[in-house]
Amino acid sequence: MKQTFLVLILLMVFNTGFSQTGNKPNDLTRATIKGDGLPLNVYYLSVYGAKSDAEIGMNSIKFGTDNTSVIQNVLDKAKNSPITVYWDGKYSVTGLTIYSNTTIIANAGCGAILRNHSDKSIFINSSQSFGFVKDSNIIISGGIWNGNYYNPEIPRGAQSKGDSISGLVGCFRFYGVDNLIVRDAILYKPATYALAAANVTHVLYENIIVDVGPDPLINNDGLHIDGNSQYGVIRHCIINSHDDAIGLNADDLYLYWYNGKNDRKGRSTKDLFYSEAAAGPISDILIDDITLNSSLFGIRILSGKSRVDRITIRNIKGHTKGYAMVVDNYQHDPSVVTWAGPGNIGTINVEDFDVDIYPGTENMPNESCINVSTNVEQFILKNVKRKFFSALEPTVFIRGKNTVIGSLELDGYYSLDTSRNSVISHILVDGASINQLSISNVSIRRIQKETENKSVLLKTQNNCNINSLQFNRINTDGIASLMSNSTGRLNIINASNIIHTNSFGNFPFYLDNEQNIVNTLTISNFSGSNLIDGGRSKILIKKGDAF
Repeated sequence: MKQTFLVLILLMVFNTGFSQTGNKPNDLTRATIKGDGLPLNVYYLSVYGAKSDAEIGMNSIKFGTDNTSVIQNVLDKAKNSPITVYWDGKYSVTGLTIYSNTTIIANAGCGAILRNHSDKSIFINSSQSFGFVKDSNIIISGGIWNGNYYNPEIPRGAQSKGDSISGLVGCFRFYGVDNLIVRDAILYKPATYALAAANVTHVLYENIIVDVGPDPLINNDGLHIDGNSQYGVIRHCIINSHDDAIGLNADDLYLYWYNGKNDRKGRSTKDLFYSEAAAGPISDILIDDITLNSSLFGIRILSGKSRVDRITIRNIKGHTKGYAMVVDNYQHDPSVVTWAGPGNIGTINVEDFDVDIYPGTENMPNESCINVSTNVEQFILKNVKRKFFSALEPTVFIRGKNTVIGSLELDGYYSLDTSRNSVISHILVDGASINQLSISNVSIRRIQKETENKSVLLKTQNNCNINSLQFNRINTDGIASLMSNSTGRLNIINASNIIHTNSFGNFPFYLDNEQNIVNTLTISNFSGSNLIDGGRSKILIKKGDAF
């Protein structure tokens, strides 16, 4: 009891010392309170003179005071010790630099707009490094950040897209950061990428909305990660981009965004954005719960020679105008990437993928939900859904005579076609080589199944090469065939637990390649038509209770 009473007396004396007017603060006070009444290393921008007189919404053109120098003076304090900055207004700036150990917390409805012709990103980190030197511990939480590229008063754009001095112009740009967090932010109208990153490790992008605005141009990516990046999580984002919503580009087009001459292929280096050091491996990335909101493309994984490995993509939904997902070595011209090559990709896991394609006026080539045209050691697809068929292209398209897939597994494919007669190849292998192909747990239904339909589950063409093919638990209603092969090599086919109905007399296995010898065709637990296989291919061994 005496001890409790003594503690109460001490607390009263301590608090009285703080409340007495005119008393000098003790050592504890000096360590935690500044002259403006705020704790040390905590800064409210309005207290330091920033004027909240801009508008930062999607269509805003009101800029008010240029707050760049005032805000930069606050951010510069991180050179000496860690800081927390409360972004408590709507400010216009011409571009800001963030240092290590900086936390920016934006109040609700607050943020910044880039002033006309700033030609810089809203935020960049100080090192801008593609090498070993990195900034660390940077957090941006909340805020509306308007890149102000599409401005109705400036038809050709209020910002440049960048050059070799300023780099890419967008909302945020981070080159060389360890421990980076961006969360609860809205990114509007970037000149290029809403968020560009390279040489970043231990990264979290969470609860981010990207909207590139009306009448965008190409290169308006959403969240774009380049080489030498590892340990990243991108989750709970809604993205409207006019190129890749999310890009993992180990070998990008660094040296070929140019305006002049004399680079390594005779073009000018004065307008190049990067050096070759920006290319490199990407690994250990999780992309989860992403809504694609009218993006031109969805998720892009690009590799020429640099290694990309251990990529997990799950819970992807929404709609795009072109590919929902593309894995390539820049299929349009593989020679122009920084480190050109056939692709060097280890494992990609994709799960719960439900993206529709609504072709736009751009008329993008090779529209498909998932498009692969580069080398992948292991590609796993689980629970892929398709319900919309205005793009009469495959759901999964493996293409290119130089494309080699070690193992491709599709486990769970659900398709409901309500159109009158959308003739597609759900899975198309065109010229590529696949060592092991496994397709299981498939449900394909057509609502208008009273009319004959020539769609197939798997079509192989243009001299593709599949060593072993496994079907299991396949249920199709209203399409022609499970598979169709006209050229190339098929070695072993094993199929079990098959239901194939309303096929209008088409062969479930149509092997019409007289140049190919199928080593073994095994079919068991088959229910459907009496016709099992047809075509001119030579089959050495037929096994199973279906025969």
